[in-house]
Amino acid sequence: MVVEKDKVVSIQYSASDEQGNIVDGNMDFEPLEYLHGHDNILAGLENALTGLKIDEEKKVVLTPGEAYGDFNPELVFEVSRQQFPEGADGLQLGTMVQASDGQELLVTDIDGDKIILDGNHPFAGRTLEFAVTIKNIREASAEELSHGHVHNAHTHHHEHKGDGSCGHGCGCSH
Repeated sequence: MVVEKDKVVSIQYSASDEQGNIVDGNMDFEPLEYLHGHDNILAGLENALTGLKIDEEKKVVLTPGEAYGDFNPELVFEVSRQQFPEGADGLQLGTMVQASDGQELLVTDIDGDKIILDGNHPFAGRTLEFAVTIKNIREASAEELSHGHVHNAHTHHHEHKGDGSCGHGCGCSH
């Protein structure tokens, strides 16, 4: 069996930046299981994995445009501490806050009452090298195909919401 559209693929991966620092990955966690061909992972990564077999490893370099986009200075803005409902006491550098429209913003600078928020993805503007090993390939269930993503108990460590949903907001439970 090879990696192709509508197969459920399990991968172990690490992503490094231009300096070789590992910035993302799941080497210490369960493999990430995803439904191939449904835009559940970065398209450039998905394309590169197509056709691989179990235990094959692939290195893939993605430019910012193929990964998380170029850095957009317009997504960086300054707000005053008064704009936060609780007076922003708990804010510190690296805190994620959610804007009223649901956009996630990162606190990148605090200067007295001025707070700088950045809506760019943390890896925006960076070229990333992924090292991926295919751990498993299986057929998708009819339900998985109809929903366009995997249903199982081992959701990715970033996405598990703890409420029994699969973290994709489709209202399906395991």
